[in-house]
Amino acid sequence: MLANKRAQIDDESLERLFPILASLNTLLKVVVITFVWLFLLGSLLVISSFSNFAFANDGAVSTTTPSTINELQQAGKLKITTRLAPVNEVVPLQQVDLYIQISTDTWFAGGSHISAFDVDDTIVLRRKKLANNYTDRIDGKTWSVQEWQLTLYPQAVGAITVPRIAVTVNVADKPGSSIKGTLYTQPQHFTVILPDERLANTNHYIAAPKVTFRQKITPENASELHIGDAITRTLTINATDSSAMLFPDFPLSKSKILYGYRGPVESEDRQNRGDFSASKVYQQTYIVQQSGEVTLPELSFYWWNTKDKELTTLTAKALAWQVTHTPLSFVKAYWLYGLLLIVLLILLVKLAVFTGERINKQRFPVAILFAHTLINKQYAAAEQYLYWRNSDKNKRMTYKPSLRLLDDSFGDLPPELKENKLLKSHQRQTKENLLNRWQLGFSKPNTESGRSVQTRRFYIMFWRFISNKNAK
Repeated sequence: MLANKRAQIDDESLERLFPILASLNTLLKVVVITFVWLFLLGSLLVISSFSNFAFANDGAVSTTTPSTINELQQAGKLKITTRLAPVNEVVPLQQVDLYIQISTDTWFAGGSHISAFDVDDTIVLRRKKLANNYTDRIDGKTWSVQEWQLTLYPQAVGAITVPRIAVTVNVADKPGSSIKGTLYTQPQHFTVILPDERLANTNHYIAAPKVTFRQKITPENASELHIGDAITRTLTINATDSSAMLFPDFPLSKSKILYGYRGPVESEDRQNRGDFSASKVYQQTYIVQQSGEVTLPELSFYWWNTKDKELTTLTAKALAWQVTHTPLSFVKAYWLYGLLLIVLLILLVKLAVFTGERINKQRFPVAILFAHTLINKQYAAAEQYLYWRNSDKNKRMTYKPSLRLLDDSFGDLPPELKENKLLKSHQRQTKENLLNRWQLGFSKPNTESGRSVQTRRFYIMFWRFISNKNAK
């Protein structure tokens, strides 16, 4: 131990005496470590070179490296497949999914692109905007996969053929390069059948595994309405595996009491990881125009359940309200009738005043004056009009107002004339002469005008009336 201590002390003493010895010692250590690292790197490079050379020789012997998309496909390094779901018991308007799958044993240098194509009697939609990218292990080897999902909606019954579809792909080749080209799918076929005869002559239905139909009314059914109020009918359809563009439409109700118009239609197609759904909201607004009972009819459509294979009718029930007038709406509705009634009343009043004045002034024809006096039992005036009607050709009046011919009119004379027996006797004689004269005149034709006595029946009727009822 004493020897070691002495040696250590000697080394430290030498390093203190000669500092260059410490620097040489450190440099020697760095050189040794660097040599070891260079040896290891050189060994790795040699091994890698031998491996690449062997791989190149092996590839040259077996085949050449593919440089086009067709060569990659022929070499089995690039695949494209298609499939349909479902393929059995497809009905019109039912969703059929078309899957296009591109696989490579390397990786994709970019996204693929599907060219546009048409299918007869079928609506084609690309509801998923991007492909589904994932990896799959096949026979112990990892493959990169891009899968597209397109939706088909057949419109007619019969055989449907999906044609060849061009798909542009971009596949990685070697570091820093890629191969770009076009692949083509194989045609696909499926058959569309009619599941129920009730769907033969209508497209007013939805084919989907799940459908709901709801109705919302504002104001509520059976509430009291007034003219000018608005009724809003909101209809909502939700369905899975369908598109809103395929949903049925609903007409407006036509009525004299209601004025209707359509509101904005809100439709939406949604997808979530390959699951598709759709919704559509219809809005109908009606303005009440008249009073009475308001009804909105029942609305319905068919639903073919693609899961349970059943046909169902979905219905929104009918609605009814009672509409009453407000004071303002009543005036607005009937102001014209009220105005006409007021004008008519004014005309009737003026006509009554005018008629009374003309009757008092005896400016109407004798027939009208005669009838008026009989209705009002003014027999004295009736006698006057009879005399006027039976006046001579020179229109000279034979009537004397002071001489009354009928008993009822005789009662209107002053008391001193009533006691005059001579006047009474003369009245009876005059009355008999007048009756005889009228009877004689009405029993023969009017030679002046050439008309029959039938034209004077009006006067005969009323004359006989007053002669039988009032004569003594």
